[in-house]
Amino acid sequence: MTTSMPSEKRINYLNVTDSLKNEMDIIKFIRLARKREVGLAEKDYGNYLNFQEFQAKEILRELKKREIDLSKMRVLELAVSVAGYSLIFKKNSKELIINDVRDPQILKLDPHLNFKKFDVTERYPFKDNSFDFIFCCSLIEHVEKPEKMLSEIKRVLKPSGYLYLSFPPFYTPLGGHYFKPFHLLGERISLKIANFLKKGNIKSYATLHDRDNVLYVLHKRTIKGVKKLLENNKFKIRDIWTRFSFINVAKIPLLNEFLTWHVCFLCKNEK
Repeated sequence: MTTSMPSEKRINYLNVTDSLKNEMDIIKFIRLARKREVGLAEKDYGNYLNFQEFQAKEILRELKKREIDLSKMRVLELAVSVAGYSLIFKKNSKELIINDVRDPQILKLDPHLNFKKFDVTERYPFKDNSFDFIFCCSLIEHVEKPEKMLSEIKRVLKPSGYLYLSFPPFYTPLGGHYFKPFHLLGERISLKIANFLKKGNIKSYATLHDRDNVLYVLHKRTIKGVKKLLENNKFKIRDIWTRFSFINVAKIPLLNEFLTWHVCFLCKNEK
């Protein structure tokens, strides 16, 4: 089945304005989030692209508040998947290179995206100190050995370069991804409920599903655990916040693991 993107509902991604809103449109975000998976089963990625494009513009706004200007930076985006973020970052960065373990569908729409295929847990095909900024979103919870990934990120990131790393903490209602919110009941129960409701046959979080010969897994990543991983790899954590939230619950001890729907780390490379 061919990939389709409904033109009447798509954002004009090749003519995205560079101006960013002062405040986030929460209603629009919720509406796009609810529709994001519509069409995926038929390989129609239009709704998911809309959702990621909207988020990318908001992320740029959050970075701008922290004095990060991608227009002056060489950027690497890891594990792009649908690659809706990439369309926005390309327009707003000095240079963008995107990565995944398989060819993203977005290349059919924009073949000029600079794409490199490699596994994020193996050696990256770049020289040391190649990038000013690395974007790593909703990835670390799917990586079995994040230490290797962070080691490679550190190697190819310039001294004083920045890493943006974000993910949904496991013990929040959204942290279970495919299994949410039943993951809070434990793996065995959540597997039974998810398989019953979605007519699946998933055996464990470690064998979540296989798509295009790529095995997707889920690991229990927490704010505390990822913070320790970053510090062990000698990243200086410049800021931690809750994505698109008026209240930064990510900094509240203990409660942050349960209330932070998506945590964002902005880290500076210290070599």
